[in-house]
Amino acid sequence: MLDMKNALDKLNISLDLNRKVVGVRFLYTKKEFLEADAKEARTKIPYCVMVKIATHGFGLKATLETSGCGGATRALGLEKPKPEFESGCEYHSFGLYKDLTIAKNVVDNITLCKHEIYGVMVKPLEAFNENPDVVIIVTDAYNGMRIVQGYTYSYGTKTDFKLTGNQAVCSECTAYPYEKDSINISMFCSGTRYLAGWETTEMAVGLSYSKFLGTAEGVFRTINGAEGNSAKKHIKKKLEMTNLSNPGIYENDAYYIRLSNRDDN
Repeated sequence: MLDMKNALDKLNISLDLNRKVVGVRFLYTKKEFLEADAKEARTKIPYCVMVKIATHGFGLKATLETSGCGGATRALGLEKPKPEFESGCEYHSFGLYKDLTIAKNVVDNITLCKHEIYGVMVKPLEAFNENPDVVIIVTDAYNGMRIVQGYTYSYGTKTDFKLTGNQAVCSECTAYPYEKDSINISMFCSGTRYLAGWETTEMAVGLSYSKFLGTAEGVFRTINGAEGNSAKKHIKKKLEMTNLSNPGIYENDAYYIRLSNRDDN
């Protein structure tokens, strides 16, 4: 698990995160569920609330019986979509789309996991002894920018972000990045903001685990080009408390400072 620890260390040094980075693992059988290293949910709990709890350092695992949100159960693959969802009627009843045609369009374009699972485990990434399937980072817009810069450093331009402000944590941050083996951003949805009580300034980033590793490396490698002098000083102090090598952090060397100095001349 050195790759995971290394990536997590680089991310936490590069960014000031107020919440723990979260890992999600799909559990395909009852045996796998029972062996999964997390406390089992005893009452119904929404998936997004499980993610919120994990950002505070506590892990949970749940099955269909203990999942408290129908949107998440179909997005994660705990159950198949019902006819009222597939028709668009359920979404149309939310009052978020002007007519049934638009609601059906949104339904047809939402990403649901194609697999069938028995359960799901959600806990802080640092608590995993095996690779998770998805990584979720809840943070602010500035750190969201830096994470996207890190992804772009390693993988190039992401041309197909998908977000609708609905089914944010389960589809936008979990199913979509998992199915696409990629990254996605989410402004959250009204449902999770109500159920989980996120701060109004918070947003989320979801990544497949494989892309998380390269993204964390990219965030670390873009410190010099992206951050100003005060941030670099702070990051260097954090770096001194680790065994990581300085990736090349220099004062007055952010790209926009260099461009500004060049223009002044």
